[in-house]
Amino acid sequence: MLDFVGLEEGLSSEERMVMETAREFVEKEVKPDIGTHYIEGTFPTELIEQLGELGFFAPNLDGYGLPGINETAYGLLMQELEAGDSGLRSMASVQGALVMYPIHSYGSEEQKEKWLPDMGRGEAIGCFGLTEPNHGSNPTAMETYAEKDGDEYVLNGAKTWITNSP
Repeated sequence: MLDFVGLEEGLSSEERMVMETAREFVEKEVKPDIGTHYIEGTFPTELIEQLGELGFFAPNLDGYGLPGINETAYGLLMQELEAGDSGLRSMASVQGALVMYPIHSYGSEEQKEKWLPDMGRGEAIGCFGLTEPNHGSNPTAMETYAEKDGDEYVLNGAKTWITNSP
């Protein structure tokens, strides 16, 4: 990838290793088949386990089997995935930043122990649903709501374009 502003000059050895690992993964595993996935309208689900093995899901979080790299390394990782395919980067960033991060920061210890290791390995996938048919991605206009029903919650409403949803 071209480095127009000389960003790579100031990278630590860890940051450079993360960037190079991601770049190599994209070259060997993503680029050869991503055009076919695009044409067929499919997602390369066969890469999910490999992403997990490489620690690419929420790598900037500590504990629960997660790598705990710094934010610069995380940004470099996402940049390299984006260079291969925007959908793949979206999948990884939603898994880490929009699903795993809230569990890591606000979940109970039981929730963290149950979900974070499996999600970090790509064995469980979380999704993010903001967009609604009548309001787009405007969170102030959302109509979907959760209602407590005994010990559970019932979700009511409609979503579209849910990243990581089958």
